[in-house]
Amino acid sequence: MKRFFAFRKRAPERLAWALALLYGLDRLLKLLAVFTFFRRRPPLAPETWPAVTLICPITRSPNDLRRALAARAQIDYPGPQRCLLICDAADAGAQALCRELMAAHPAWPAELLVVEADAGAVASKVAKQCAALPRSDGDVLCFVDDDVVLRPDALRVLVPYALGPGVGAAFGLACYTAWGTLAESLMSGFVNTSALLSYVPLTFLVEPFTITGHCFAMARERFDAVGGLGGMAGRLDDDHELARRVRRHGLRNVQTPLIYDVENRLGALADYHNQMRRWMLIPRQTMLPWLDSRERGALMLSSTGALLPPLLALLALAGRRPAALAALSLSVGSFAGAYVLIERGYLQRPMPARRWPLLPLLACATPIHVALAALGDETVRWRGQRLRIERGGRFTVVGQG
Repeated sequence: MKRFFAFRKRAPERLAWALALLYGLDRLLKLLAVFTFFRRRPPLAPETWPAVTLICPITRSPNDLRRALAARAQIDYPGPQRCLLICDAADAGAQALCRELMAAHPAWPAELLVVEADAGAVASKVAKQCAALPRSDGDVLCFVDDDVVLRPDALRVLVPYALGPGVGAAFGLACYTAWGTLAESLMSGFVNTSALLSYVPLTFLVEPFTITGHCFAMARERFDAVGGLGGMAGRLDDDHELARRVRRHGLRNVQTPLIYDVENRLGALADYHNQMRRWMLIPRQTMLPWLDSRERGALMLSSTGALLPPLLALLALAGRRPAALAALSLSVGSFAGAYVLIERGYLQRPMPARRWPLLPLLACATPIHVALAALGDETVRWRGQRLRIERGGRFTVVGQG
């Protein structure tokens, strides 16, 4: 009987150590997947680099649009390129900035397109992209969001993958670089500690079933063959739907080692929460319903490890035992160590030293926040509008704010 009670007394400590070791194994396996992924031999550069058209929709950007566009004017690409900047007719500020940058970089082959609103007060992203397609004469189309800061070699990395045999869409990995406010730091920390360790290992389990819409490229003839953006007016899931079209035509979506920067300006914690809600709600409504059992299983397997530090934190708070606290410290150390390796080896954009104290919060509290953000109704805020996201990808503008 004494042994039984002794076992019960030590069970929470043993559970804590088991969870900490399991989390360490999770980090190790994911790091191995990332190391293996980036050590793969890239496709050969084409003998003649094809013409590329960058399609760049701009919508009430709260981010450093000047920096994002200036980076596109300095892309180092050996083939012909053209940049189409698509602004809302009512967005005089963005239009003026585009014209200013075009004048400052006369060798930059950029063109400004202006479109009327089709979704409330602004034109939707899809409407802007569709407006640019008739002016897109490149052999490769590269779609880039207005908060993306491309590194100089971005097209040199991305284009050879997009031209690969059987490839539909080729896309990269985001590195968030805004650390000014607490909201920005939480967002950048969340993405940078989780993106590579989530998306890359998943490619070893299943073929990519969606496209990261920040920045992706497709050969024009393949884009047209799968139906392009036809019939996507009034939808918010253009990246998910395009990925499904690619697969239905027997082509592949390919995760590439391209790293691009994203500078997301967020003033308040409410803005951070709203963006997290949008990131959780849109896939729930527009991607998950189309996944098969294997894809759902792989997604669950790849994301379950993130819940272990919060469980350890609960155990440590409930029992306040030294062993549980030590196990929690070990898991947070594993989280921080994995991030350091990813940051220095691949992202190459360091987190400011003053933001390092956020790492325990990102490890233990953010997974709970992510789960809670997925709950609630189907309404999100985006660029000054309130949208209701319907199951299947369509959306309705329900107001301003």
